[in-house]
Amino acid sequence: MFQMELAQFEQAAKERRPDRAVLVRGRHWQDDWRELFAVVALKEIRLELLPRRDCLVAELYPLTFYNRRDGKIDDELSARLGYTRVNRFFLLVDQQRGKCRFGPPHGQIGLDSAWRSFGLGSYLMAQLIAWGRDRYPGAAVTTEHLDLSQVEVLRPLLNGFCKRAGFETIFHAQDSVTCFIKRLELLNPDYNHERVTEVEELAPEYWFAPGLLGDKAAEKVQSVLSTCH
Repeated sequence: MFQMELAQFEQAAKERRPDRAVLVRGRHWQDDWRELFAVVALKEIRLELLPRRDCLVAELYPLTFYNRRDGKIDDELSARLGYTRVNRFFLLVDQQRGKCRFGPPHGQIGLDSAWRSFGLGSYLMAQLIAWGRDRYPGAAVTTEHLDLSQVEVLRPLLNGFCKRAGFETIFHAQDSVTCFIKRLELLNPDYNHERVTEVEELAPEYWFAPGLLGDKAAEKVQSVLSTCH
């Protein structure tokens, strides 16, 4: 039932402009010179067919990699805002039952491998937790059992991600982990401010034309980088 409901919110998220959009800058945890600029979009979604459900979606749109060591922008990313590269995190709250669950609907929460290790996953999670704690602090959080054999992720990274958010973790012998916490209010809306910087708010009214917003974000990236030299 949860997966079906969350899939409906995912479809709605694709069609909705963000309530807030922020240009962010993340630094790689193993290479301080390597950075990723991206847009983070936040969308509060409610559906008429599910009036007792409340959902926040946090989306990541990668723009460009930057190497501070040689001052070069990675040409493999076009610095254009495209929906094909989106990563979405969800927090869905069942108001009637006082329960909530993190997602996405198609599997385990986590960014695509190319965008990991820059602290942006923790940033997205922090936005969900802050929203949930503010509105539904007493909501019970569904325990998650993750199959690590299907995900290429280092255990130290996953453990750090869960611990920063406040989840308790139990790693099992067969490449699996259990993440749990009793209530939303016990989670921590924190991220590593030394690794992730909010560069600038982006006007959501431009979202009807992703290319336009992408161009504006790319211009801002260039402006930020020019001040570093």
